[in-house]
Amino acid sequence: MRAREARILREQDAMALLGSDAPSGILRQVLASRGWELEDWRLESLHHRPGAGVTGVYSVAVRPARRPRGRPDRLERAPAYACITSGSVVLPSDSVAVVRRGAGDLAVWLHPADPLLPGLPLAVDAERATAFAFGPGHDPATTRLELRSYRPLRRAVVLAVNGEDRRYLKVVRRHGAAPLAAKHRMLRAAGVPAPLLAGEPVQDVVVTHPAPGTPLAELLMRDGAADVDPRRLVQVLASLPPAVLSLPVRPPWAARVRDYGEGAAVALPARAARIRRLAAGIDDVVRSSDSGPLVPTHGDFYEGNLLITDGAVTGLLDVDALGPGRLVDDLACFLGHVAVLPGLHAGYARVPQALLRFLRVFDEHVDPAALRSRAAAVSLTLVAGARRRGTDDGGAAEALSRLEVAEQFLADAIALGPSGTAGRSGRR
Repeated sequence: MRAREARILREQDAMALLGSDAPSGILRQVLASRGWELEDWRLESLHHRPGAGVTGVYSVAVRPARRPRGRPDRLERAPAYACITSGSVVLPSDSVAVVRRGAGDLAVWLHPADPLLPGLPLAVDAERATAFAFGPGHDPATTRLELRSYRPLRRAVVLAVNGEDRRYLKVVRRHGAAPLAAKHRMLRAAGVPAPLLAGEPVQDVVVTHPAPGTPLAELLMRDGAADVDPRRLVQVLASLPPAVLSLPVRPPWAARVRDYGEGAAVALPARAARIRRLAAGIDDVVRSSDSGPLVPTHGDFYEGNLLITDGAVTGLLDVDALGPGRLVDDLACFLGHVAVLPGLHAGYARVPQALLRFLRVFDEHVDPAALRSRAAAVSLTLVAGARRRGTDDGGAAEALSRLEVAEQFLADAIALGPSGTAGRSGRR
């Protein structure tokens, strides 16, 4: 227990540090060592993985530093982003600087030199990416690359466009590309609409064709996804092949809700006691409610990973976490993400009504109390990520709205009792 408490304290300190003004000096120091002078910076996102550390992603504006006379200018392209992590960088390199700071070291790198994603420099280099993403006959000069998502030290997605052709480049950790490609093939063979591979993986990068459909997030903003039958979402999960059960198990978000609560407490320090009570309450209901049988699961099932055509799922994205699990956790992941959308953008005004529609159907397949308690856990995991610089309140209002969503889910779970009564006979 003492080791866990010490780790929590270290991660709390790291979150407070990386979310403060302190990174200015760290960024200035590291950039100067690479020949750049820092003009401006902003925290874009904080990523907290309990037990694995905290990483901040910072946008930076730089200019070449004055260089001593006679010293050759070997500057590469000006960096647009830098990352600082308290996590362990297992494979350090010349591109990673180590900064001594208090009780622990911090590792710093300039994008795209992520020490645990060796394929990222390849994926963001138009000339090299064109060759393996599109093949011969495509001019690299006309290729446009866009970093669509980035989880430092974990994965990244790059959109590549060349003329009318589009590809998605998924960058994963060392030796992770072949297993991910195998998951795509497994799902496609079973008729599950995972994106089609565009070839064999190259240097830990998996390339896929775009999947058809409109992002569910867009439909939720448009009209609350009125034409999407929630049963279609359950059906796509039910279509996952039995072979998924042979893959490694990854614990659901709810399994570590107390740890994620500590991250939320750092994001909202004035509400730390309230958050810890919430996390403990969620944990209690999660442990006492019926999670259902072990089944094939997606592992990261939410609106951002679903493409829809005529109300049906025609694109199931980000299948990295595919493996054995509980249906209730996939459905709770969806609910926990969707429920926080109104706090993110006013355009999601119809989401609360849509949420009730999805809840009613999901209740027919899993224990309602288990569903809500796990949705509460998912929403709580999202609190820390809402904090950022560059907004009037540093993201505090959005973080608080996510906390309130988690509290409401838990209150609803408790009101249902230890074994929710709705729809238990339809559980898969």
